[in-house]
Amino acid sequence: MGLLAGGLPEVLEVRTTVSAETLHLPQHEALGLLGLSGTADLGPFYLGPGLYGAARGERGGFFTFGLEGGTRGRPFSSLPLELDAGCFVGGGGGGAAPQGGGLMLRPHLGASYVLGHLRLGAELSRVRFPNGGIDSTQAALTLAYTSKRLWVPVGGWGPGFEGPVVWQGQTLDLEAVRVDPTSSAHTRSGLPQPVFDLAGLALTHDLSGPWFRFLSVDGAARGSSSGYAQALAGVGLRTSPAALFGLEARLGAGMGGGGNVDTGGGVLFSGEGSVTMGSGEWRASAGLGFQRAPGGSFDSRTLSFRLVHRTSVPGLEGAGEALYDFAWADWRLGSGLLVYRHAQRQDGTDGAIQVMTLRADRLLDSGFYLSGEAGSATGGGAGGYSTGLAGLGWETPLWARQRLFAEAALGAGGGGGLRSGGGLLASFRAGWRLALPHGLGLEAMLGKVRAPRGNLDTTTLGLGLQLRFKSLER
Repeated sequence: MGLLAGGLPEVLEVRTTVSAETLHLPQHEALGLLGLSGTADLGPFYLGPGLYGAARGERGGFFTFGLEGGTRGRPFSSLPLELDAGCFVGGGGGGAAPQGGGLMLRPHLGASYVLGHLRLGAELSRVRFPNGGIDSTQAALTLAYTSKRLWVPVGGWGPGFEGPVVWQGQTLDLEAVRVDPTSSAHTRSGLPQPVFDLAGLALTHDLSGPWFRFLSVDGAARGSSSGYAQALAGVGLRTSPAALFGLEARLGAGMGGGGNVDTGGGVLFSGEGSVTMGSGEWRASAGLGFQRAPGGSFDSRTLSFRLVHRTSVPGLEGAGEALYDFAWADWRLGSGLLVYRHAQRQDGTDGAIQVMTLRADRLLDSGFYLSGEAGSATGGGAGGYSTGLAGLGWETPLWARQRLFAEAALGAGGGGGLRSGGGLLASFRAGWRLALPHGLGLEAMLGKVRAPRGNLDTTTLGLGLQLRFKSLER
């Protein structure tokens, strides 16, 4: 498809940042916190999703995610120094930490040394839970990697790009994992750790040759460990000895905990070997592996199944080819606030809670779209409650800048003292969308969230803000 089909693409600078800091909790307790964010530069500002989790101490399973935003720049062009001021706003908790309703604020000031694509830096940050018992100021170390991507914003935000590109493979994986603990694994209560199932998503991106990197996020969907969540990143190796069959190996590290699973401070290691089958854009895989928490007793064997969708995206590094023979992918990214009107709790009470959501929609033909959403409690005394959902939606054609929509999704969620059973969740919504200039949009919705294996069954109300754009793939 030619360039005139959607307008000229523009260059978007994307930054992946890892941070490490130590929080000071009440009773002289220390909590080692790792952060991971992926932000995009939009003029003088940046914005993107962020994730923070416990990696040292006794609060394994403490997670928060939300939006990271701010401004950064190099005030002296002759010096390799970059200054940064920003704030994270999100929700979460867990690990029996004093997070209250779950709302987390993390303003920061920082400086970094520029080394090509890398940034080595330090920050002064403050982590505060306004309706909880965490309020800590500390220094943080950061490591960031910058890269460039192509996108097509609605209306155009900058000069068009017509240079050469290098096409790089990437996949989106829907995954289900059976976790079978060894005999030495026990819960935080001291009982033998039972089997449980995870559901989640993984993203991979090809490196040189047969190597790739991956990021996966999963939550408990079945068993007695509702509220358990994990986020893993690592590298892998894939080969295809036959046309329809392939082999993969993955090694990862990250954070995990919650659901009474004894992961100690939260650090988690994983490994896996798998067999893949398929051709073209779609593949399926099955694998055997392990997970181990060195700070706790959690040690398990894993059996994983994945449904994999593969595409290629244009990169701007290295000698490439002319930009041609590609397709447009229509996307919508957004964030919002969802209110559970009567969330049933383990203690027999119910009440309203507030959940911050981050979502991505891939628009298809005839008004259909695929959706992925993560949510975490920010109010109502349910800190630690988090969800991950994937589903299908449909919206009407645009009239007078408005659309109506309906969608259904399945996923995992738990924690925060809610009655979510083993963690499996179902969500149904209908609502209204209003298109604004520059691809922005507002939405309002009414729906229901239900845990089929628990007693959570509540009406939901929500408001959200979205950004629509196109990306390039083939």
